[in-house]
Amino acid sequence: LPSATYRTADGAELKLAELKGKVVLVNVWATWCPPCVAEMPSLNRLQSARGGNDFQVITISLDKTREEAAQFFDRYGLDKLDPWHDGTYGLSGNLNLRGYPTTVIYARDGYEIARLHGEAEWDSEEALALVDYLVGR
Repeated sequence: LPSATYRTADGAELKLAELKGKVVLVNVWATWCPPCVAEMPSLNRLQSARGGNDFQVITISLDKTREEAAQFFDRYGLDKLDPWHDGTYGLSGNLNLRGYPTTVIYARDGYEIARLHGEAEWDSEEALALVDYLVGR
C-alpha cells in the first residue's frame, strides 16, 4: 500500500498503509475523466454492498483541488465513499499508471494483487463475486 497521506476537502487524513488487514480497492480518478465519472456510482454501490471490516473502496482524485472531488460527490449523491485527494500528484508515478481510471486491489498484507486500467461496473455480479473471493466470504 502506498505510504503517502491523502486528504479530503474538510481536512480528514488517510494513509493507505493504515488499512493493512483489509482488502482495499483503490480507484485513481478525476472529475475531468469521462470513464472515471461513469464508474463512480458503481464504486459507491460496491462500498455500500461490501464495505466494512474486511473490505474498503478508496477513491483518490487527481483533480487540481480537494474541493472538486468533494463537490462532485455531493452533486451526485456519492454518500458511501470519501473524496480523497492526492495533493502531491505523485500517485500516478508511484503506481506507474498508464491512464485513468485505474483500480488497484491490495490484499490484507498490503501487497498488490490485481490491477485494472479503464472503466468497470464494480457492482456487477462478477465484481461482487471477485470481492467475495478476495475477502474469503
